[in-house]
Amino acid sequence: MGEKYRNRFTDPEIIKKIEELEKSPQAQAKLREVKNGMREKIKAPFYIGCLSIIIIGIIAIKIETFVFVLIFIAWKFWSKYLKENKEDIASAYIDNFLLPILKEIIPDTTINYFEFMDLEILTNLVSDSDAYNSHCHILFGDDYKTEFCNMKSYHYSEDSDGHKTTVGDFTGQVLVAKIPTNINGHIRIVPVSKKRFLGHKNYGRYGNRRKDEEVFETESMAFNDAYSIFSNDDFYVHLILDPKILDILTNWKGKMRVCFYMNNEYISIAFESNEFLFSIPKTPKEVDDLSIAGEYKKVRLKLADFYKLIAIIGEKL
Repeated sequence: MGEKYRNRFTDPEIIKKIEELEKSPQAQAKLREVKNGMREKIKAPFYIGCLSIIIIGIIAIKIETFVFVLIFIAWKFWSKYLKENKEDIASAYIDNFLLPILKEIIPDTTINYFEFMDLEILTNLVSDSDAYNSHCHILFGDDYKTEFCNMKSYHYSEDSDGHKTTVGDFTGQVLVAKIPTNINGHIRIVPVSKKRFLGHKNYGRYGNRRKDEEVFETESMAFNDAYSIFSNDDFYVHLILDPKILDILTNWKGKMRVCFYMNNEYISIAFESNEFLFSIPKTPKEVDDLSIAGEYKKVRLKLADFYKLIAIIGEKL
């Protein structure tokens, strides 16, 4: 089943169809109109903000008594306006650029851009962070109910003087497929950040072996150098992790760090790409650079590889 969806993301005919769709006169006219509206929305807060400061300053000089009340009212209005303005820009981007391409590939796909992904999924992937943020929550209309999001995680650090700082641990994408696996526990494949003295491995914020886990080695030296397998179900470790899957994960490690987590309800992967995909444009230039085909190319290969992995695992369940 996963191979069918993988082929949708690698089919050159679909790529060609999306490019032709974008180049049609009707699409070009509509996109120009949408982009003009987005540019105005992005510029508006600057002009309104400058005007508001001038007006508040003039009123404050004349009526000093109520200046703090005035500032509070202005701040409440400004916060509400910025939130609504951001939502308007997001809707224009989603409805006219992101959703059309995703529905072309997998119909019934939906996007809840500002909705968080289930926190348990995120903590199982990057387990030693203190805080997690996610956005661009996409629910694909496939048989697995695959979910996508951008994710950033942090931990808090305190120096000798008691000053606290926020340190970024992970920036990238998370993909989750809801598949009943019958696994008795979980399998966690964690990327090695660096090797310590005498070959001891450091996993950063992905987390070391937990109390209920065993460590499993494979016959692939390249894989063992790049990852460690932690699990409490040795039967499924040996059943599922064949050379094909080990090769896929090893190849991914050459591009970016990847973490894999699987339990009896879902299979999930975190790609530490150090960037966000499908970000809402924040400047007029970012609006000018938008294209339907360009948005598709950002995620096409990641999703194709993910569905390939799901297909291989599905054959063994």
